[in-house]
Amino acid sequence: MRKNQIRNIVIHNVTDELDQNTLAVNVNEFYAGMIEHRLSRSGLTAEQKLIVIDRIIENFKSREINGIIE
Repeated sequence: MRKNQIRNIVIHNVTDELDQNTLAVNVNEFYAGMIEHRLSRSGLTAEQKLIVIDRIIENFKSREINGIIE
């Protein structure tokens, strides 16, 4: 059986009243929580977890164009 995995997030009906920064913070917190959860279940050592986090950051930086991650 295949595990459920998040493939993409679609946000519908974003109004002008909704602060875009708040939305970004909430999405970032969600992803940080998912990464933390998966790392805690991984069985990796603390050093290995740091390496994984460094690689995630490197990946984000490599996809960043003008301050936006594509």
